[in-house]
Amino acid sequence: MKLNEKIAYYRRDKKMSQEELAAQVGVSRQAVSKWELGEASPDVNKLLALARAFSVTTDHLLNDGEGPERDVSPAQEPPPASGQEQFSNLPGFVGRMVRRWGWLAGIYLALEGAGLTLFGLVGRFMFSSFFQSIGSMGGMGFGGAPFGGFPGDYVIYNESGQVIQSGASGLSGIQSAMLAIPTLALIIGLIMVIGGLILAYVLWKNGKKGG
Repeated sequence: MKLNEKIAYYRRDKKMSQEELAAQVGVSRQAVSKWELGEASPDVNKLLALARAFSVTTDHLLNDGEGPERDVSPAQEPPPASGQEQFSNLPGFVGRMVRRWGWLAGIYLALEGAGLTLFGLVGRFMFSSFFQSIGSMGGMGFGGAPFGGFPGDYVIYNESGQVIQSGASGLSGIQSAMLAIPTLALIIGLIMVIGGLILAYVLWKNGKKGG
């Protein structure tokens, strides 16, 4: 492209009228029109003003063998991003990492739930065995009468061997309270396992689509 063609091209590319370009360069509209028609050429000062207006170099304008210059000239290169601007891109990076590797959080949650479930199962087994052993022990009674039945229950007999009173001892309430802890852990653990696996699957599918 020749100089006159580049002046016309860059003026239209910048969406400027001949009057607007003339005002920036400091000439009349007729002078710009003559430059674009090739009837006249800008002097050195006006050539520098044109280069600044088009964000190109004067060498590019004068080199007839070059086409339109799309790259920003060295003088117009944007300054390096500051630390604050660099950190502004962090949420997007975090979002990409979550979409790609977020399913691992679901796996971690499921593993934590599995550990809690195991704790609940072991706790229930140990407490149940403990109270069953107490219930099977003899020689413990109320008013000389032995305990019987389920762990923590008691039965009172008279001298004739008839049952005059029965019910649950304090051990029954202790048993329920102590079994409630591992039972709660078991329920929460199962919820965590199921929820973690579902979360891992959903995040894995989303990451696969986004990748």
